[in-house]
Amino acid sequence: MKEALRYTTLFLLCWLSSEATLAQTSVSGRVLGYVFNRIGDYDGLRLQTTAGEVQLSFPPHAALGIRRLARTGQTITADVQPGASGPGPARPPEARLNRYRLIRLRNLSSGLVVQVADLPPPQPKSGSLVQAEGPLLKKIQDERGQLIALLTDKYLIELKPHQAGQILPLLEGVQRLGVTGFERTAEGFVNQTGRTVLHPSTLTIRGQTFAL
Repeated sequence: MKEALRYTTLFLLCWLSSEATLAQTSVSGRVLGYVFNRIGDYDGLRLQTTAGEVQLSFPPHAALGIRRLARTGQTITADVQPGASGPGPARPPEARLNRYRLIRLRNLSSGLVVQVADLPPPQPKSGSLVQAEGPLLKKIQDERGQLIALLTDKYLIELKPHQAGQILPLLEGVQRLGVTGFERTAEGFVNQTGRTVLHPSTLTIRGQTFAL
């Protein structure tokens, strides 16, 4: 009985491994650009193949390594699996079509290779506590019109839903903003704004400080 169970287990493991391998495919083409998630962190690239445009999704913490290897206009080949790695709400409808999850990427000119599994997510940490003041350049909203972040000259201030609801009525006509919070110091992320992401603990609006 134990012997039969062992062979059954081995068969299942081999079958699952075979299914995973069969699910993988390869695509090649020219990098058209990158897409990003709700707060602007890059988490996918657009690829022009002979069959049309496809999107290759990857975890946001892998963006720095991938963008170094696959710049816009360069030709790459990639091992992928069908499906997406995340919901990707900040994309136009056409970018949601023909999506794959990126497994491995090779730059055909340099021959350099990056494997997503070799770019593990960073360990959670609070980051550096900072205090800053600057112009409020933009209120960033999601596709439903909900406030999700504030853009200043130095930071992208990410807001949780309860924080956004708390301060939104106070921001009407505000041109400058004070903030205390923790910088995101984890490596690998690249935000399309070029700003450092900040998780706020207080905001100062018109001289009055609000705890978040």
